[in-house]
Amino acid sequence: MDEKGEVLLPTGDWDADGRPVARARLTALKDQREKVVEADTDAVIPVIFVPGIMGTNLKSTITGDPVWRPPNTDGVGAILGALGQMVVFLFRGAATRQRLLNPLTSEVDERGSLDAEGTIPEALARERGWGSLMRSAYNPVMAEMHRKLNDLMSAGKLQPWWSGDGVRAPAEYGEQNGMSAALTPEQCKKAAHYRFEVWSGGYNWLQSNRLSARDMIARIDQVILPYYAKRGVRAKKVVLVTHSMGGLVSRAISRLENYGNLLGISHGVMPATGAAATYHHCRAGYTGVSSIILGRNAGEVIAILAQAPGGLELLPAADYNQGKPWLQLGDNGARIPFNGDPYKEIYLNTKWYGLVPEGNTELLDPSAPTAEAASAREEEDGPTLSARTSFQINIEGVQFFHKDISRKYHAPSYVHYGDDAKQLSWGELHWSGGSMMSADGMETVSDNRNGKVKLKGPGGQIKLEIADPADPGDGTVPACSGAAPKIDVLACFRQGSLGTGEYAKKGKKGYDHQGSYNDERTRWATLYAAVRLAQGADWA
Repeated sequence: MDEKGEVLLPTGDWDADGRPVARARLTALKDQREKVVEADTDAVIPVIFVPGIMGTNLKSTITGDPVWRPPNTDGVGAILGALGQMVVFLFRGAATRQRLLNPLTSEVDERGSLDAEGTIPEALARERGWGSLMRSAYNPVMAEMHRKLNDLMSAGKLQPWWSGDGVRAPAEYGEQNGMSAALTPEQCKKAAHYRFEVWSGGYNWLQSNRLSARDMIARIDQVILPYYAKRGVRAKKVVLVTHSMGGLVSRAISRLENYGNLLGISHGVMPATGAAATYHHCRAGYTGVSSIILGRNAGEVIAILAQAPGGLELLPAADYNQGKPWLQLGDNGARIPFNGDPYKEIYLNTKWYGLVPEGNTELLDPSAPTAEAASAREEEDGPTLSARTSFQINIEGVQFFHKDISRKYHAPSYVHYGDDAKQLSWGELHWSGGSMMSADGMETVSDNRNGKVKLKGPGGQIKLEIADPADPGDGTVPACSGAAPKIDVLACFRQGSLGTGEYAKKGKKGYDHQGSYNDERTRWATLYAAVRLAQGADWA
């Protein structure tokens, strides 16, 4: 007896252009069932992943050689390679780091290694720029978005993941606004009318995020959207998915450049109003393994950040933690900024507690033979600015950038951030160890540039050091900054031990900042946002 009915062929593979491919198998002659392949859509929603600081590979515009390749940690070979990079960085002094990582002579390098995890051919992933990003931190979530967003429905029914986890209530994953409902089959069906194609949004993280926003717009208008137009594929607007500082770039795209081809933005662990950890790194260097590459002390960090507006824009803004003072000087409660102006009171202040105090001026120009030379080059070289003057100009630019994006978010936006009691961050930062009569009346006796200073004043000598972080967050961005976005934010996911909902608190532990997109909660929030944002598309 002949078998009747239909067989729906799965489309698990992808061709060189990223289109789904179905493969049929020969069956017995008596099997007369029709083989059915669901028609592919010719409408695409490009999804652009915008990474955090130091997450984009950079090369020299002069020599073409790589100047920054973040170490990958996804396998034995990668770990050995990372160890090799660490050894190289151990022997790179501050002057070499400053020369190599110059925002004016650096650009995005797309030649890095990549892993699309079998979702699309490697050549296609490279064409979409996946090789410009830190592979181990970002390629897995990019592949996950491709897999799940292109597997929403089949034969009019939700696919297994979407019919289960995908339609859970957002509150289970920490959504706290209470205004976002679970996805409906109708919303998933609308999104399934589009093919989601994931691109990288690598950028020169050394330069101002304002300039990176302009570069990103040029990439969208000159590369990504024309890519589809040439192939007769409809793609009018893009979705931005961001990590950390990438959120500042994306806000600049939307609100400073008023770019019109955005469907929406999904932000992950964004330091919306900055992070006090940036001050710590400028005075003490990084901690742990990261210190070898990012900077073991103030000298190695300042050499890079002082000339890098993008990194300086991560400093706490005037509206950080609702404008409250966040830097405590000594144990008797002196706190700044007193007048809500961290730029003048902290970042440009040359007193012992400033971002780059007078005694650290030489760090601004490690190639100068003496500290005096670092300050005097302006007079010696005529139009050449001194390192201190250049730094002041950069901080003034940071202030303007902070002011321009303050409380401004794309409509619509989605946000997720960490609020965990064990992933402690510097919400406030404390120079601890003793009391003093007047913070301004103290002179520096010594500064080890790892967060310890010895001061002298009217009451004698005192030793202070930067206390360990004590505020909940993700280990880098404190919850007060991650939770800051309000206007035009349709859903805000508070995740970690202090979050809400079953999956927000799953395992009662949070995630660390750099690896946040390896957590199922952040991925769920991102996928949810993408489907919701697809409801605004009108070109299928």
